[in-house]
This record gives sequence, structure tokens and C-alpha cells, in this order.
Amino acid sequence: MPKRIAIISFSVGWGHLRAADVIHRALNDGGDSVDVRIADAIELGRSWFRWTYLTPYRWMLRNAPGFWRWLFEYRQRMRHSSTAPAWLLRHGCVEALRQLKAFSPHLVIATEIGAAEIAALGRREGWFNAPILAVQTEFQTEPPWVQREIDIYCVASDEAKAQLISWGVSPNRVLLTGIPIDPAFALAFDRPELYRALGLDSRRPVVLVMGGGMKPAPLDEIVRSLEFCGSPLQVLAVTGHDEPRKLRLESLRGKVALDLHTFGWSETIPELMAAADVLITTPGGTTAAEAMAMGLPMILTHPAPGQEERHVRYFEQKGVAILAGRLEEIPQLTSRLLARPDDLKEMARRGRDMARPDAAHAIAQVARALFETSTYIDLLAVPPPRPGDSAYLM
Repeated sequence: MPKRIAIISFSVGWGHLRAADVIHRALNDGGDSVDVRIADAIELGRSWFRWTYLTPYRWMLRNAPGFWRWLFEYRQRMRHSSTAPAWLLRHGCVEALRQLKAFSPHLVIATEIGAAEIAALGRREGWFNAPILAVQTEFQTEPPWVQREIDIYCVASDEAKAQLISWGVSPNRVLLTGIPIDPAFALAFDRPELYRALGLDSRRPVVLVMGGGMKPAPLDEIVRSLEFCGSPLQVLAVTGHDEPRKLRLESLRGKVALDLHTFGWSETIPELMAAADVLITTPGGTTAAEAMAMGLPMILTHPAPGQEERHVRYFEQKGVAILAGRLEEIPQLTSRLLARPDDLKEMARRGRDMARPDAAHAIAQVARALFETSTYIDLLAVPPPRPGDSAYLM
């Protein structure tokens, strides 16, 4: 009988869903008989819940970023235990809870903070009875991740681990695995072959431009700004699911002094990163983890207030990225980096040193260990020290 694993995510940015997908694939790669199902609690949620949960957040990011920054930092200082009231999650995400109950999983994996709250609520209220593995896709963390029902945390950085421990999570329950990404980002691609496939000139520098998430970067303005670099750039611009933006970028061909290549939602991001010399992007956790695994230096721009601004400080301190605080700085910083190949190599080296391209398979091993104690990790089922605490301990 295959083990049943439910992966819960929230489609608040695509990184959380990408993490769920690569964990799914890693679990299936293990050779064990598993039945893995992914549930997007936002997509399954009631329409009024999606509006109530997402609309204020999106509005503040676009129209009142200073207020969102203050609110984020206030929640951090006051250690808020939830992103939304339990009743809102219970009634708004009842379909996700019903599916969990019907599936009766042996393990639940949560890849987003709201999804972790749903999982904890579901176990607390008896919708399922299984251990919970929380997988974080950011290099910093937030207090609502701390839920008594969560057994193990897989985190991306020592800083995130220290934060959870400072908020009362046992060090034995926090594992530094990295952010789950496609292992293809660690492959050694044949660059001349990539250049031929993408129609690129090996004598000219290549800049990859990306920027999705809840506060998308103005890709068309960024691409226009790169004209001022003063060198014959080749630009790969990825718009994701934003078809109108892709059309606007395509309309720039022949109007800008750049060799511009545009892509929508693409499964070839590893190849595009392997072909690029520099990445210009918003500082999302998953994209940064992919770039570091590829050894691709980053210019960070248009960070969303809160988590992404903390990412900027983190990546700058680690020496794997630099910040373009204003649109006008992007061409200057791009030219400066491309003119200093030794700096590019050092940033690439530091990125690879930090990268954990095997994170998805490490997380899959932890997942199996939570219901198969014969694996390399011994799990001790002990009486919970306090009512409501998890009974699983590493």
C-alpha cells in the first residue's frame, strides 16, 4: 500500500508552487511507492476568502508599500502567531480541509506560511492525523510559521533556523536543507550549444531579466534602461504568465538598441540562466536559490517591502548580489559588473558555495523519515511535553 503524502501550498507567488512540484518529483524519484497529491488552498478556497486574504496585501504592495513595511516589521516584533484569524482560514479553506480528510495522508507537507497554518489547523481540529513537515522558500522567516502541530521545519539559511529557535522551536526540529529547486539548475550546460539553440552571439554579453511575484518588476522599463549600458547587449526577458507584458516587450524589438529575446511561462529557465552573464530580478527566495545554484550573479531591483527587502540585505552581505535602488542605476551596475569579470567570477563562486541544489531530495528523505524510521534519520516518538505539542522529535 503506497504511503499517502499531501503537499499544501498557497499560490501567493509562483515560488511556493514550484517548490511543491519539485518536492513531488523528488518523492517519486525515491523508488518507494508513494501517492503524492498537491493542493493549492488558495485555488480551492472560497472566492470571498481569496478576495479577503489576497486583495489587501496586493493593494498595499502597489499603493501603500510604506504601510505594508511597517505592518510587516510590527508583526515580526510582536511575534504574531497567524497571518489571518483561524475562523477565516477554517471557513475560507474548508474544501482543502475536506480533501485532506478524504485523502487521509500519512504525511502533510506545507510550502507556504498560510498553508502551514491550514495544516496545523487541520491537525488540531481532527481533519487528519499525520505529522507535518514545513518547507520554507525564503531565506528569512516569520513568526506565524511557529505552530505546535508542525513536527519538522526545513529551512533555507542559518539565519532562518536561528529565528525559529529564538521563537521557541526546538533546535532538533529545524533542519537546514535549502530551498527546493529543480536539480537541473546545478547541471553543467554546454554553453556554445545553448547559444546556438537560443540564437545568441558568443562574443556579446547576455543579461537575463525576470521579475514576477506579488509585486512584479516593470520589465519593459528595465529593458529600455539597458540601452544606456553602452555595449551591444543580448537580453533574455521572461514575463511568466503575464501575456500583455510579453506583447509590450515584443513590441520593443527594432525600437531599442538591444538584441531582445522574450519568453512567457517557460520550462527552460535553467538553460536561460546557464546562458546568461548577469541576472536582473526581484529578490524572491526561489529565483535567488536557482541563480546561486547556477553561479549566476544577481542585480536585485524593486524588492517588495518586508521579506524581499530583508533578502536584499542578506544577499548583499553574502556577496552574491547587488541592489539597484532606482531604475536609473540598473544600466550603470550592469555595465560595471560586465566590465569586471573577476568580480563576476567571485560572485558566482560565492553563490555556488551557498547553493543547495539537492534540497528537494534532502527534503524528500526527511519526509520518508517521518513515516519510515528505517531511513538515515531516527525519529523518536515521545510523549508530548505539553498538551498540543507534536509527538515527533528528531
